[in-house]
Amino acid sequence: DTHTHTHTHTHLCLRRHTCAYAHEHARQSLPPPARSPQLIPRPAVSMAAQMRAWRAGAYAPGGDVAAALKAGTAVSLERLPVPAPAAGEVRVRVSYAAVNPIDWKLLTGGLHAAAPVSFPATLGFDLSGVVDAVGAGVDDPELGVGAEVIGNTGLAETCKLPPPAAGSCGAMAEYAVLPASCVAPLAGAGVGLKEAAGLPLVGLTAYQALRTGSGGVSMVDGGPLGDLRAGDKLLVLGGASATGACALQIARALNDAAGDAGEKAGTIATTASSSLMPDGKTTKIDHVKSLGATKVIDYRTQKWADELEGEGFDLIYDVVGDAADLAAAPRVLRKGGLFVSTANFDPASKSTEDVRFANFFYAANGADLRELVRLAGAGALSVGVEKVYAVDELPAAIERSMSGKASGKLLLKFEE
Repeated sequence: DTHTHTHTHTHLCLRRHTCAYAHEHARQSLPPPARSPQLIPRPAVSMAAQMRAWRAGAYAPGGDVAAALKAGTAVSLERLPVPAPAAGEVRVRVSYAAVNPIDWKLLTGGLHAAAPVSFPATLGFDLSGVVDAVGAGVDDPELGVGAEVIGNTGLAETCKLPPPAAGSCGAMAEYAVLPASCVAPLAGAGVGLKEAAGLPLVGLTAYQALRTGSGGVSMVDGGPLGDLRAGDKLLVLGGASATGACALQIARALNDAAGDAGEKAGTIATTASSSLMPDGKTTKIDHVKSLGATKVIDYRTQKWADELEGEGFDLIYDVVGDAADLAAAPRVLRKGGLFVSTANFDPASKSTEDVRFANFFYAANGADLRELVRLAGAGALSVGVEKVYAVDELPAAIERSMSGKASGKLLLKFEE
């Protein structure tokens, strides 16, 4: 998997606010989704009283996850009772769970101040599968028993003190319980369980950075994040990263919608290098162009602030985390433009008269997940899969993720 930059600072305070801007984007939105056909629920499958789940019992000694993996102590495949969904929750029989860099970064203990894990913990956040049971109050027919869904258990929502009843993380198991508000149906989208499994975390991060959606909120001032519209100018710092790649595709979808409406398309600029992607064939510059970038700055030979100075960009999306980038932003952004980061949590980074600064952790939000599913179903958004691992191969998948050489998502297959 290309790098998903989720850096934190020990003084980071996770805050979750109801975003008053949830539906403000209707006045300049992507094309409306086609209405999904009404789901005819299937009966719940019979199941055993226990399930297999990948668990961690503690942070890796000394923060050395690689050594703990080698010693066989980092994670273990255990048998646990199958959980029952509480009110407002659904239970999903997991088909695939994605392996993201955040899964093993949490085990270093370095993120404890911002995202404390309560052990023992079932690992993972991203999943796809079939709703197996619903808790009281879940009456959405699209999320009934038998519905194919994707979901994200939530980093900020589960890695906190005290933890929720279901514990921290929770996706890497044969069954997972999570709020119905954190899943989205796949019915009618034409997207398979495998293809969709790796979409939530990186997709939510990019979508909320650019569009705020229903879940995005700044940790700096509690306000909205991006409000990118057709015709706006976007700069992505780190376009070859997983979430950067999603951002480029989302911006391209906006441009395509503008073209269909006879409106002017916006500039989509990004930084990348001429080095090869992990597949050993495609340069990162060519890769980001294929995802929608209309202007690419080779950060190894060029400075983006020099190349784009005075162009009045509306939004800079930063997944790199270099504090110097925020200092250079006024040269490129229009006055009052937004610099939104998933990687810069330096307390010294603040808004000014010229630039509004925001940082955030993605929110596990079903409404935003539905939009990602719609985009994926329309062929506008995809997250490639490098390899599907058998259920007992998580250590190998983590090692691959830690290598930084994966050319796509890494998935654990539980059932399909």
